[in-house]
Amino acid sequence: MSIRVFLLASLLLQQGTVLAHDLWIERDGARHILAYGHERSGHEGAKTLEYKPEIVKQAACFNAAGQEIAADLGRGYPATLKGDCAASWFFTSSGYWSKTPYGTRNLAKNEAGAVIESWLSLEGVKRIDQWDAGLDRALTRQLELVPRDNPLKLQAGDKLRLTVWFQGKPAAGVTVAYFGKPRGVSDSDGHINIRLQNPGFQLIQASLDLPLNDARADKAVHASSLQFEIR
Repeated sequence: MSIRVFLLASLLLQQGTVLAHDLWIERDGARHILAYGHERSGHEGAKTLEYKPEIVKQAACFNAAGQEIAADLGRGYPATLKGDCAASWFFTSSGYWSKTPYGTRNLAKNEAGAVIESWLSLEGVKRIDQWDAGLDRALTRQLELVPRDNPLKLQAGDKLRLTVWFQGKPAAGVTVAYFGKPRGVSDSDGHINIRLQNPGFQLIQASLDLPLNDARADKAVHASSLQFEIR
């Protein structure tokens, strides 16, 4: 492992992002189902794990022109969207987390006692199933991975050209991983290329730490994943 990649891997571990347990979107006909666990990441552990429905803060369905369209949102667990979504999006937050000498707790730092570090967890999940030029731009103002070309026509071994977006503009210096393994950081234009290694389901992840002026946590950990399938 190169020094650069080692440092990126260390950064991801320090950030406390949800890379050991991943969120992803499954398709069942017109239903887009938010799942959580190890099945898609390849990490050891339960294939699927239950999450609290209240972590889902937003769900949206977009057509290939990048316009949000109506879809039925299923309440409860698992969260679902039902509609003709070229791209589906879920935004989640599991709240405040604190690392203590006794383990990591789902509590703000002013509630957790002796705290080593603390963060607010924010994560977006996007799946693309159809493509047109309207999807080559950010669909939200959250941290988002945006293909610059049609990812659905790629094959294993091809490079996926991406732009990382945050708050409506390209974001530089964002760590990007492929199935949890760091591949680099976005350049000054927010661009990064990722080589797709295997056919089937693809999982590209980004993570960005920002300081919080908040008595409840030291920082906000913004995470985002892009998912699609290739032959």
